[in-house]
Amino acid sequence: MNTSRLIIFLAFLFASTLSSAQSPTANYVSKDPVSDNLLTSENTVLLLIDWQQDLINVVQNIDQEIMMSNVQAIVKTANLFEIPVIETTIGVKMAGSKPTVESVKSLVNEDVKNIDRVSLNAWQNKAVVEAVKETGREKILITGLWTSGCPTYTALDALVDGYEVYILTDVMGDATNVAHEMAIQRMVQAGAIPFTWEGAGAEILRSYTNPKAMTGGEANGGFVEIMKKHFYPLAGKY
Repeated sequence: MNTSRLIIFLAFLFASTLSSAQSPTANYVSKDPVSDNLLTSENTVLLLIDWQQDLINVVQNIDQEIMMSNVQAIVKTANLFEIPVIETTIGVKMAGSKPTVESVKSLVNEDVKNIDRVSLNAWQNKAVVEAVKETGREKILITGLWTSGCPTYTALDALVDGYEVYILTDVMGDATNVAHEMAIQRMVQAGAIPFTWEGAGAEILRSYTNPKAMTGGEANGGFVEIMKKHFYPLAGKY
């Protein structure tokens, strides 16, 4: 083979190698977002239980500012991925309790109607149960106050009704460490899945090919931006 033919052959071989090289996404395997065993934007619903100031004030097992940052983060995450949000309070109409705090309420979409209850157990409120059923989702992310009360009762009954319940342990709070921890253990023993807001969000994101990851291919916007504001600054603080 003369020199010119060798150069042509090598150039062809190089071009062929480049064209056949795998892109970073070539090995990514997609899954059905509805039947997926993991959390997705299509199979998940978020339940906000009693984010009211008089209840927040009593929380001691976690720094209140950190807890509020966490609940803001999960609401923003739900909005980003278009996950239904159900907001419920206790005793606003009947007992004069304060409504959902503005720092959370302002993030909930305007079309979400608050469900005010008299029952400590949100699952003993028909409107709450119907709201969950209407979403058609089988996986429930539960947040709320206080851990040993309303969130626990709700989670236990939702499990009995066949739902897959994820308790976001860093988006709950109670008056004492032991009250929080024993409630988490009780729910886990009954079949609830303990998790964190960041873990849930990353599971829903699933891949950096998800257009909700960031904006314009840069590390800002989307879920990346939520992480930058609500997760990284709190590393090691709880």
